[in-house]
Amino acid sequence: MKKSIFITTAIVVLVSLTTTVLYHFPYELENIVPTSEKQKNKKVLIVPLNDNIEQSYVDSACSYLQHYFPLVQVELADVIDIPNNCHNGRRYRADSILKFLDKLYTSEYYRVIGLTNDDISNTRTLIENGKEVVYPDRGIIGLGRRPGRVCVVSKYRLGNDIYSFAKVTTHEFMHTLGVPHCEHEKCIMQDGNGSAKPLRESNHIHQECLDIAYKTILK
Repeated sequence: MKKSIFITTAIVVLVSLTTTVLYHFPYELENIVPTSEKQKNKKVLIVPLNDNIEQSYVDSACSYLQHYFPLVQVELADVIDIPNNCHNGRRYRADSILKFLDKLYTSEYYRVIGLTNDDISNTRTLIENGKEVVYPDRGIIGLGRRPGRVCVVSKYRLGNDIYSFAKVTTHEFMHTLGVPHCEHEKCIMQDGNGSAKPLRESNHIHQECLDIAYKTILK
């Protein structure tokens, strides 16, 4: 069974006011949404994985996502266990989770986002001292196809940073919309190059990134 979360623009603004201390949303909604397109809706399915992600983190992720993308209608799925074949003996492979989430995707949903407290990993190529270094099983905080229909976010490496968890969720969602990493300072779409510090210090989404995202959504 899925729980629908229908949040109108008015309710979104109200949530912003009542959760400022917790989430610190630093923007005006009216500057983000094209007025003539406010009636459009696309469904995004949020899937809690392995029954270990606190509801407050799920709520923060949904709230942050819908503040920037109020045209999106969020539906919360029941908890689903990650298949054992996604685990490599050390942690869950994020690329394997995406393949699993692909199976949950139907034409009813625009995007599917998996949220978990478990450690996830992927093969990463990082730049260290000017050279490319390949890590075959690098722990990460999120992965999304660009473009694509699915993404996954992990709280494991974020500790109790609920605000960063919300930002990672929107970061990966925007990758599925085709948004690349951003070079503008403090934008949540910056590439951390293996570090969560840029994301923790981010405080907005640059307009160029939003333009790319909305161009995809409003097709």
